[in-house]
Amino acid sequence: MTAGDRPFVSVIIPVYNEPEGISRCLEALEGQTYPGDRFEVLVVDNGSTDHTRDVVREFDIECLLEDEIQSSYAARNRGIEHAEGAIVAFTDADCTPDPEWIEAGVSTLEDEDADLVGGRVVFEFSSAKTAAERFDASVNMRNDEAVREGVAKTANVFVRRPVIEEIGPFPQHLPSGGDVHWTRAATDAGFEIVYGEDAIVRHRSRQLRELLRKQYRVGTGQIQIWRLDDRSAAWILFVGLARFPIKVLRFIFSSGSNEQGRETPPDRDVEKGLGVVVIAGLCVFSMTVGRIVGLFQGDIQ
Repeated sequence: MTAGDRPFVSVIIPVYNEPEGISRCLEALEGQTYPGDRFEVLVVDNGSTDHTRDVVREFDIECLLEDEIQSSYAARNRGIEHAEGAIVAFTDADCTPDPEWIEAGVSTLEDEDADLVGGRVVFEFSSAKTAAERFDASVNMRNDEAVREGVAKTANVFVRRPVIEEIGPFPQHLPSGGDVHWTRAATDAGFEIVYGEDAIVRHRSRQLRELLRKQYRVGTGQIQIWRLDDRSAAWILFVGLARFPIKVLRFIFSSGSNEQGRETPPDRDVEKGLGVVVIAGLCVFSMTVGRIVGLFQGDIQ
């Protein structure tokens, strides 16, 4: 297949107050092995209040605006409206794609005859490799696990155009989890999702404060997703709310560090220490607070 025969890809990146991250991301996209005339990059600024837009405009790409709705999913929807690709690839402003990212994602779609690909997210640690960083890498953005459940995270997803045309836009008012809801709708409709181990983006592991904010957002988003899925109040209270604590317990007490498919194998010395138990407890508390807040919020659009 010649370069001109490769499918055209639209890369959509929402951004909010992330000048350094988006700069690294866009520099990485300039170095892709995929033919440069066969993909476009659409950055959607979601109301940044710093110099993020100025940074984006230093690159030869289109900078779209979504200032009305503060939501990364609204920003992604704006990007979809302008995307011309037969394949749409999503990543985040704080992710750095490997040079073969687009090539690997497209090849996986074609080789597996799939409709969606959830790519690999590799976490990068500070020299301290804190307990918060290890916990973040073990429970968040795990597309290897997510794909087995028929979903994926938009930190690294490739989607064929017919999927978007049938499923429609993301639920644009969700604070978190809209990607899970949307990809589940796609697989429930019969579209096939596979894991793309070689389609890699890299993400800095979160420190404690940022991690707790993340888990709070996830908590509020989960309640709203369950409402969208018409889950009963009883299901939310007795099934849904128990899932994350169970996942935390598996993280703390799991044995062996070489499980197949782990994107970031855990450091057993760190996991067995008191620090990670405290971090896990704080994350459960933060997510629980988010869920309580979510229970009292109204329905989303």
